[in-house]
Amino acid sequence: MLDPTCGTAGFLVAAMHHMISATENETKKKSIRKKQLHGYELQSNMFAIACTNMILRDDGNSNIWCQDFLKQNSAQVQLKGATVGMMNPPYSQGTKDDPSQYELSFVEHLLDSLVVGARAAVIVPQSSMTGKTKAEQAFKASIMKNHTLEGVITCNTDTFYGVGTNPVIAVFTAHEPHPEDKVCKFIDFREDGYEVRAHIGLVEGDSAKDKRQHLLDVWNGRIEAPSKFCVESTVQPDDEWLHSFYYFNDEIPTESDFEKAIGDYLSFEFSMIMQNREYLFTGGESDETE
Repeated sequence: MLDPTCGTAGFLVAAMHHMISATENETKKKSIRKKQLHGYELQSNMFAIACTNMILRDDGNSNIWCQDFLKQNSAQVQLKGATVGMMNPPYSQGTKDDPSQYELSFVEHLLDSLVVGARAAVIVPQSSMTGKTKAEQAFKASIMKNHTLEGVITCNTDTFYGVGTNPVIAVFTAHEPHPEDKVCKFIDFREDGYEVRAHIGLVEGDSAKDKRQHLLDVWNGRIEAPSKFCVESTVQPDDEWLHSFYYFNDEIPTESDFEKAIGDYLSFEFSMIMQNREYLFTGGESDETE
């Protein structure tokens, strides 16, 4: 498993626990700890925390490097043999002058660094899936040329409570070009059972586990779901890879639905403006799209 922007190593710790719980073989457990967990972290303070986190959990050998992942040769990283990639890249760092810092740049480099057929799950802002700038559109086209988009899950707007980012989880298969007739799943999972409580923050509600299981059942094709929860569709690079783009609601909205939609839009617009992406709401082309 590879996390190229590992932060405090949360994904690596979770992956280690998941893999170890799947075997009783002590030799395999030792191999998992020593050889099967890899990470990169650019910030030295975060790197120190990540290493400490892994060592305290008896990982055996912290394969974490304090380096810039984008500067790594993807072919060399691929030799690590990662079959799973997980990433929460830095947000809102990309600009017209430095498109390499766009979230989609990290996504493409991660996919290039995995073995053939590997799966990757990335948590990125919704704006990354819209691809409004020419650079982001080029990243999306390049990703589809070399890799496969499996689907995108729109998350609870309070997932990163207090930050103001509306995140999605995008899932890919590495090194398998996206077939034209490939049907992807786009899921609206904003109602995930987690809720904000005063003076505490985001907490798991009573329905969270059931809703998570429902999500997994729909994603894995075990049950069907109405289109307001899951839309299945073919995709193009210039599409907005979001449930809201493919979903057609033929129900007559209520007044509360209208108020909620307006509130969601205003929250999204404010979030994008705070991330210096106000060009998404201008009438004509901005410098970002030229």
